[in-house]
Amino acid sequence: MALPDDTSREFSLKMKPSFCRRTQRLSLVMSLFPGYVSHHLPVMLQPGRREKIKPRHASSTTITTALTLLLLCLGLATANIGWAASAPHDMRETTSELIYNFALLSQTPNRLPQEAYNICAFEEDIGYLQSTTLESQKLQNLPVFLVSLKTIADVKRCNLLYIQDFIPQKPLELQQFIQKEVVLTVVHAGNKFADYGHVVINAQDKRYQFDLRIQPAKQTGIMFDARLLKLATNIIND
Repeated sequence: MALPDDTSREFSLKMKPSFCRRTQRLSLVMSLFPGYVSHHLPVMLQPGRREKIKPRHASSTTITTALTLLLLCLGLATANIGWAASAPHDMRETTSELIYNFALLSQTPNRLPQEAYNICAFEEDIGYLQSTTLESQKLQNLPVFLVSLKTIADVKRCNLLYIQDFIPQKPLELQQFIQKEVVLTVVHAGNKFADYGHVVINAQDKRYQFDLRIQPAKQTGIMFDARLLKLATNIIND
């Protein structure tokens, strides 16, 4: 298959027909075109029969206003918590497909045999991934599970760790767990842990790009497939 030219760097990989969509051949293009995400227009209500509305009692109006303010405050307080979980379905699916391909084109020969391939994210980031997209596949002939992490020590359960919003308070300790357990780490650009990650992804001009950090990968015992090396935007050796 002819690879994309160096100027576009679109991530276009043809995998097995059974990947994600069983009725279609996979063509994973890491480009977010304007029409990629479905936008559902609100239903336009037609003018209906007008009715006379009796004025509310003053006390009822006061209670309603108070309840509205209370609900608004609660909504603002929980907005940051639920933002990742409310990420568009298509975006979660695209990120999951991207991560699946990184796992597929990476090898960890020094890792001990397991019964499953665990793709992990901390609670802050789990909402960016689509469980049905990942758990319907196999990696290294193992079933795939999406695992939510609460503590750094939980990283020992993981084959791949995805980080986007999570900010580790002890980055060196997390790095030690990653190296010890041979965990492929994919970090979103802009996160402080990107300097320790093996793959750094970013969206530029509505197109996904990724860098491969070779030295941290070698220290962890991770090997990248030649196809992945050719498709990388940057290969960082330091």
